[in-house]
Amino acid sequence: MVKPGPLMCGALLALAACTEEVSTIPRVLGRLGVAGSASMGGPDAGALSGALLQHPNPIISRSKLTFSSPPGGIAVVDTAYHSGGWYAGSPTAQAPAWVAIQLGLGPTGILVQWDDGGTYNYRDPTTSMVYGLPGAYAIEVSSDSSNGQDGTWTNVVSVTDNAVRTRGHAIDFRGKSWVKLVITAAPPNAANGVTIGEIDVHDISATGSGMPDDTWLFLGDSITAFAYDRAAAHQPSFAAGINALAPGYFPAMINAGIGGELASGALARLEEVLRLNPAYHFVVLGYGTNDAAGGQVPVTAFKATLQTLIDRLQADGRVPVLPHIPPSSDGNHGTIPSYNLAIDQLNDENQLTPGADLYKYFNDTPGLFVCPPCGTGRNTDYLHPNDDGLKGMNASWTQAMRTLYLSTATQ
Repeated sequence: MVKPGPLMCGALLALAACTEEVSTIPRVLGRLGVAGSASMGGPDAGALSGALLQHPNPIISRSKLTFSSPPGGIAVVDTAYHSGGWYAGSPTAQAPAWVAIQLGLGPTGILVQWDDGGTYNYRDPTTSMVYGLPGAYAIEVSSDSSNGQDGTWTNVVSVTDNAVRTRGHAIDFRGKSWVKLVITAAPPNAANGVTIGEIDVHDISATGSGMPDDTWLFLGDSITAFAYDRAAAHQPSFAAGINALAPGYFPAMINAGIGGELASGALARLEEVLRLNPAYHFVVLGYGTNDAAGGQVPVTAFKATLQTLIDRLQADGRVPVLPHIPPSSDGNHGTIPSYNLAIDQLNDENQLTPGADLYKYFNDTPGLFVCPPCGTGRNTDYLHPNDDGLKGMNASWTQAMRTLYLSTATQ
C-alpha cells in the first residue's frame, strides 16, 4: 500500500487528514505474512491460531505511577473508558498539557493507545463538535526521569492534525522506563477542550519489529460506535472478556465506528484508518444494517464491497473478521438474512474465521432493543441495542474468539 506523503494527503481521500507521525518503529511495522487466504488454512479458529495469534501484548500501564499537568493524570490508568477522565484543558505549544507514566525497565516495544473522553463517531466533520480528543500531540520516552518533567526525554511520535477519537502508536522502548503524552492543541471544533479517558500501554516486546498480534480495529456503523466504546455500561468489553478467559492476553481495541455508515463508506476511508493505526492486526467489518435498510444497497453490491475490503486488508497484512448483522424489528430491515448469507459466503470463499453471530444472539435473547437501559438519552427504535444488548455483543465476540485464544494459550 502506498503511504501518503505531504503532497498526497489532501487528495488521498475526501475524509483524509495529513498526519505527520515520527516513530522509531517503521510505520508499516513489518507484516506477519498472513496476507492471502491460502496461508490462512481454513475456517476453524483453533487451526488458525498459530498463524493469527502467537504473541500476547498485555497491558502494563494499569495503576502505574503518573504525573501530569494539569493534575489528575491518574485517571488515564484507572480502567474507566469513555466517561470523562483527565481534563487537559485547552493546551497550546507554548503551554502544553502532559501526563507521564512510569512503566519501569523491561519492555523493548510498547503500544500506546489513548482514548478520548466522550466523542461518539471515530471521525466527525469539522462542523460537528467533538468531546475530548486532542488536535495535536506528541509521545516522548525517558530512561532517567523521576517526576515526568526532569531527565532526558526523546520525542518518538508527533501528530500535528489529529481528528479522530482514539489511536494507537507502536514505539521502540529499549532502555526506557517512562512514556509521556504531550498535548499541544485542541481541535478547532472542540466543545470543551481536551479530555483523555484512558491510556492503555501494551507490552509488544514479544513481536519484535513485526505487527503486534493481539490488536483489534472495529470498523462499522452506529451499532459499532455504541458497542465497542468500552464505557462502564458496556463492560466487560471484548478485551476484558478475553483477559478473563485467557489471563495472559489482553487485546488492544480501537473503536472506529461511524453512525450511518455503509460498507462503501468503510472503503472510502479505509486507507486513512489503516495509516493512522498501522499496528492493528485484526480488522472487524461490522457492516450491513444500513446497507440492508429498505434494500438501499443490493446484496450483490454489498458483497462486492466487502470482498474489496477483504482483499485490501489482506494485501496490507491485516486479518479481516466479519460478524453477522444483528436483526431489527423496525419494519425496514426484513432482508437482513440475505445479507448475512452473503457474509457466510464471503467467510467460506476467503477462508476467514467468522466473527460473532450477532443475529443469533439477539434472536435468542429478546428484549435487548427496548429502552431503558439506554445511555445518552436514547429512545427505543428497535434498531439500536440497549446497554444490555451492547454488553452482550462484547460477550458474543469473546465467545466467538475463545477457541483462537484458548488453543493458542495451550500451545
